[in-house]
Amino acid sequence: MDLVSYQDFLERLKLIKAAVAETRPETSSSNFPRTNELGFIAFLQKYMMELTSSEAGSVALVNYPIQTIQEELIFLHPFLEKIVELRNEDEELQAFWDRVVEVAYKAEFLIDSLLVGDVLDSSSISFDSIVEELKIIKAVAMKIFESNRLDLKVKEVTKSLNHMPPQSSKPIISDVVVGLEDEATSIINRLTRGSSQLQIIPIVGMPGLGKTTLAKKVYNDSSVMSHFYARAWCTVSQTYYKKNLLLQILTSIHTKLHDKFVEMSEEDLAAEVRRGLLRTKYLIVLDDIWDTEAWNALEASFPDNRNGSRVIMTSRNRDLAAPRGELDEGPHFLRPLTPDESWDLLSKRLFPGKDLPPPELCELRMQIVEMCQGLPLTIVILAGILANEDQYSWKKVVEGLNSSMLSSTEQCTAALELSYNNLPDYLKPCFLYFGAFPEDHEHATERLNWLWVAEGFAQKTQFKSAEDVANDHMMALINRSLVMVSKQRSIGGVKTCRVHDLLYEFCVRKGRQENFVQLVSGYDELYTISVPHNLRRLCINSNPGHFCKSRELELLVHLRYLAVVGDLESIASSMSNLLNLETLILETFDSAVSLPDTIWNLKKLRHLVLKGDCLDEYCELQLPTYNLENAEHLCDLNTLSRVMLPSWDTIDKMFRKFPNIHKLKCSFYEANDSRDSADKVLALDFLSGLESLTLKFINHTGVLCQFEFQFPLTIRKLTLSGFLFPWSKISEIQNLPNLAVLKLLDGAFQGKIWSMEEEEGFPKVSFLKIASLDIVNWTASEYMDCFPSLRKLVLEDCQFLEEIPSGLGSSTLETIEASDCPFSASFIQPLREEQMDMGNTDLKIHISSSKMNY
Repeated sequence: MDLVSYQDFLERLKLIKAAVAETRPETSSSNFPRTNELGFIAFLQKYMMELTSSEAGSVALVNYPIQTIQEELIFLHPFLEKIVELRNEDEELQAFWDRVVEVAYKAEFLIDSLLVGDVLDSSSISFDSIVEELKIIKAVAMKIFESNRLDLKVKEVTKSLNHMPPQSSKPIISDVVVGLEDEATSIINRLTRGSSQLQIIPIVGMPGLGKTTLAKKVYNDSSVMSHFYARAWCTVSQTYYKKNLLLQILTSIHTKLHDKFVEMSEEDLAAEVRRGLLRTKYLIVLDDIWDTEAWNALEASFPDNRNGSRVIMTSRNRDLAAPRGELDEGPHFLRPLTPDESWDLLSKRLFPGKDLPPPELCELRMQIVEMCQGLPLTIVILAGILANEDQYSWKKVVEGLNSSMLSSTEQCTAALELSYNNLPDYLKPCFLYFGAFPEDHEHATERLNWLWVAEGFAQKTQFKSAEDVANDHMMALINRSLVMVSKQRSIGGVKTCRVHDLLYEFCVRKGRQENFVQLVSGYDELYTISVPHNLRRLCINSNPGHFCKSRELELLVHLRYLAVVGDLESIASSMSNLLNLETLILETFDSAVSLPDTIWNLKKLRHLVLKGDCLDEYCELQLPTYNLENAEHLCDLNTLSRVMLPSWDTIDKMFRKFPNIHKLKCSFYEANDSRDSADKVLALDFLSGLESLTLKFINHTGVLCQFEFQFPLTIRKLTLSGFLFPWSKISEIQNLPNLAVLKLLDGAFQGKIWSMEEEEGFPKVSFLKIASLDIVNWTASEYMDCFPSLRKLVLEDCQFLEEIPSGLGSSTLETIEASDCPFSASFIQPLREEQMDMGNTDLKIHISSSKMNY
């Protein structure tokens, strides 16, 4: 053949190959992760955009069709969004989806390999094959779109929902209802007392906590039954049909369900329910609500008769429990069972009607109670397991059980799968991420949010930073009762969180099933496991020494998050190889840590933090100052914690290297006599995004400082220590309009009297801490509330303090904590009486010292 004919032959072969590929319906059999695939594709698009726009990326990728791949994925993205729900109902759409996801993962793998110099370019996986596959996929997408199949599929799904069988209309009363007496009393009081207006009472809690059980207990209480003239129980569940819900209510409020009701339209049924409830005092229970649409569909059928009618909702989602008006008390958050309640439930499930269980069970009480962690679902499951075993083998069974085994039972799996499947795709990886940590781990939410950002689970939007989006994800998981709050922040928000053991085991198991994460424990296992080439997430639970033996750190060029613990004194200059690093956390115990000049090359760095319990006051990060004028700006740096600032001559230059900082914690000292400080000005007002600032001055002279500060007006949290300021300089802080948290610690101010004048005050400060100051009298003008928004006051190690202003936080104060303040009782008791006179009977006061605690 001549060359022209040969080229024509190759082109025809390509066309035939493409035609065959378009009709190939096979589903991907790869082992790529199956969690939030659409989010991954969006992250990959952003990643490729950054690579093609950066100098380093452009050089490495100049000869490869990265931009073509990016453009094809951008084209396909809206189509993928359209079929994200429909694909579950259609094999062809699912096969199409799998092809797109697999080719995206292959593209990322090739790009990452190329950037580390490990180019894999074969017939099975190459840039050319990816481009060719994307073109075929694009052609398939166009055909599907032009055939109007998607519109037909939407109609089919809607039609199937409209023909769902009706659900049970009566609650199935549990044989055993144990404990929760105080919870039931609280709900009953809200049902039978209070406003005559219609009130909504949401009962919120995690899966298996007993929300439905509590609602049944209240629904069938004799005082409730006699209080309401009409009662109806309606089970909503995750998938529901409005007509069925209305029929459930009608079945309860009418003695007989007329045949005509079944033939009615939704609108007529809604009107019939409203007529049946009009002018009567009613109680409606809407059990297991998952979203606001169900409530919105029924709300119009519940008239407000102004006679004390009530609606109870049970839900895993606290977002559904927003107050409808000023009189609504908000949701009732259901607590776990106490150890005694847990034991009673297990005993009554196994031995109904008996007062005491046999000794074979009693000797296992502590193990059982600890394993179940107050969750009724696990107790019921355990009772079912023990009921099928001989009593003499119970000890062996219990000792062999753990939360993993309980969570894998069919009953438990079904309950947890419901919650997981109901999550939006973008929340699923955030939830499964808890499985990558040790069991019972308490998570600092800030660090967890940073990890989610580094993983690409949260990305910035037009109006929010990536960290704010990650925090929204965290709150969404908390609101869905999947994550528990451990500690609150003084400034508002969640400081630490954890997940129940049952949910933790679910995350581990589900993460393994979806190839989301692979867990490795110990040094030996690290070298014996078979790690697939497409593994995206490897979690090694081992000690740092083992990890150092197995890797050289600077080779991990795709690393975005790094936390190092050890006796550190300096960081190697090769750190600059980690050009993608976003978070660097260093934890040390002995000394300051010097950072290399190359730290300024990490342009993507967002969080640079030193942690640890070092007693040396100079134990801080030391940033390089050599040739600072020519150093790069870290424009993305959000958090800089525990850094030692250099001399006054370079402080301003240093601060200007991170112009978009949000959280700054730093120390500095004056080598010369502090009496020369009157002309010093620490200007921070150009840091327009700064919200949290901690300043520590290492003062060895004991002389009052006269520094001038220029703070940005954006500051919400301010902590000062060591300056020995005169109290007259407090006025420089009062002009901060957004200040909500103020901490004056360890010699921040010096002087026995802090007298606040009429023009002084902190209008938005809700948290105030005063610690280790020599103050004796803290006074204010009569009838003046200098902290009108104060909610919490903490006094610590104020040995001489004898007086605080009267009327402090007169209408807002909730908590006072005083420790090692010998005269605290003399001024706290009058303040308590003032608060009670003003109607604040809920003020919590805690006074303690090293010798007493009451």
